[in-house]
Amino acid sequence: MNDALGQPVACTSAAAIEAYDRAIDHQLHAWTGGLEALDQALLLDPGFALAHAARALLLQSQGRGPEAREALAISQTLGGTLSDRERSHIGVMADLLAGRSAAALHAVMAHASHWPGDALVMSTALGAFGLIAFSGRVDHDLERLNFVRRIAPHYADDNPWMLTHRAWAHIETGMADVGLPMVERSLVLRSANGNAAHVMMHGCFERSEPEKALAFVESWIEQYPETSMLFGHLHWHAALGEIELGLIDRAVSRMIDIIEPHLAHSLPLVGLTDTTALLWRLRLTGRSDLSWIKAGRFAAARFPSGGNVFVELHLAMLAAGTRDTAALQACTVRLQRLADAGHAAAPVALRWAEGLGCWISGDHAGAAQQIATCLPEAARLGGSHAQRRVIDLTLASLPA
Repeated sequence: MNDALGQPVACTSAAAIEAYDRAIDHQLHAWTGGLEALDQALLLDPGFALAHAARALLLQSQGRGPEAREALAISQTLGGTLSDRERSHIGVMADLLAGRSAAALHAVMAHASHWPGDALVMSTALGAFGLIAFSGRVDHDLERLNFVRRIAPHYADDNPWMLTHRAWAHIETGMADVGLPMVERSLVLRSANGNAAHVMMHGCFERSEPEKALAFVESWIEQYPETSMLFGHLHWHAALGEIELGLIDRAVSRMIDIIEPHLAHSLPLVGLTDTTALLWRLRLTGRSDLSWIKAGRFAAARFPSGGNVFVELHLAMLAAGTRDTAALQACTVRLQRLADAGHAAAPVALRWAEGLGCWISGDHAGAAQQIATCLPEAARLGGSHAQRRVIDLTLASLPA
């Protein structure tokens, strides 16, 4: 039997495949219900290897590591009867869950050479937090655009998921005027698409259209379940628009009333970056009265031992915002370890952390010097241009 994308899958139940297709669809479009649909698929066919692998990916993204590894192990034990595509698919998930990001990206590229229509595998390389963005390459935005162009012919012209990623790849490489019509088309074809709504907000950001962004998100988000993975992040984008328009009190209210409460449902990386970066940006506007307690608790619970370079970038911000020099020093030590291991983005984040250390001590000249050196290679850090903009804003806030 085949899945919804026409790819053969080893499964004994058509109803299980239907539930699996629903789970993948929800994951690709940033909607709720993915895990529940996978549980249903596995109830119908406990030996459905790809459903176990998808469950592992979703659990890992939620910070539920032990459960994710257990699900992956089950999928691997079932690999003997699978096709080459299914075994390769599971292999990508294994590299991802083990933190072997370079190997995972290599595996995705190899997989794409044979099975470019395997959208779940392709999705792991895409987006602001995908393998290409976190590869440490200074030209990762262009690399992602080239990858999207490579796989796009294997999808229908009206495929909302592919239209969304084509839009995103163009917007992040400075071609918002090309990308926006694509994401607008994607939303016409499928309004229930959290990823497309997110890309729309980025398009508005790059075109400096905060009014359009706020009008869009306030209308669109009425259909989006509050437990969805990007609910808080879309409000983060709205808060950026409010800051740009000088509506600081509205941005603060959005932070306190919506974004912080959503942490209970947020993916760990999204929750950390949203709360910390927004608190920092609000501080740059002069709002030094805001509490960092909830952001700190979330970070301590989700990243007690630090994380990847992008995580450390934000943990350094959190440490600076709370003037916790010990936490900032620990962050610096972890980043130095990553730099010594050869991660190309770690030296950039290290200079950022050192600059924030100067900021804490009141050495604004030293802070400016360190942070300025981040800018030429900031793209190595990953994430989006909108997120990395915090570096420019911090530098601009320092006394001349």
